[in-house]
Amino acid sequence: MSKIEVRSVTKTGQSTTYQILLGPSHVVSRRYRDFEELHDFLMKKYVSSGLQVPHLPEKKAGINKTTSTEKNRAQLEVYVNQLLFHPHFVKEPELLKFFEIKPVAEGEEGGGD
Repeated sequence: MSKIEVRSVTKTGQSTTYQILLGPSHVVSRRYRDFEELHDFLMKKYVSSGLQVPHLPEKKAGINKTTSTEKNRAQLEVYVNQLLFHPHFVKEPELLKFFEIKPVAEGEEGGGD
């Protein structure tokens, strides 16, 4: 799997939706609260075993909303790449569900785009 991109941001009222590009034809839309829910799940499941979960960047809102949104987008892109390229998290069913990736059976190739 190549680097994941958080490519675009759509703002609707108070909501911001991030478009996550996982491959040429695999895009998922997620709101910040979706990232928070995934992060909370990972923290509950893995921290007690000593596994360090990457830091979820705080949602920033500033006077210059365009700059704040771009910083959020860039930081979330780093976060998702840290998760997907971590040997433990890449196989986590909740992470695969978050990215709408079908699990691959042992010995098979692929899984996402």
